Amino acid sequence: MTVWMLMLALLLVAVPAGAAPILAWDAVTTDSTGAVLGPGLEVSAYKIYKCGTALAGPCAAPDRVVVGTVAAPATQLDLAGQAFPQVYVVTAVNKAGESLDSVKFKVTPADAPKNLRLP
Repeated sequence: MTVWMLMLALLLVAVPAGAAPILAWDAVTTDSTGAVLGPGLEVSAYKIYKCGTALAGPCAAPDRVVVGTVAAPATQLDLAGQAFPQVYVVTAVNKAGESLDSVKFKVTPADAPKNLRLP
């Protein structure tokens, strides 16, 4: 079985009020050794999981919930309707199975405006 590691940078992203973020990642084209995926082993889909709100620890049940599956070659998911803050991981899927989790990615709401005053 070929296993690939999906690479995402560990980031803390602030979401502007009223806007839904779009989670995006690089397409997976190699296996865990760095070799190019051979014919028939190309990625067919990506699964996106929400994992609760903590960056520490594994993305595991009961917090691990699939929020979407994206058919390759697409590499993004609109997070409209999701609650924030939230931590996400992405996996790659091909006919050999599902990859390990990407690194965790945390999305948080923007901070409240400060220093209110009259002009």
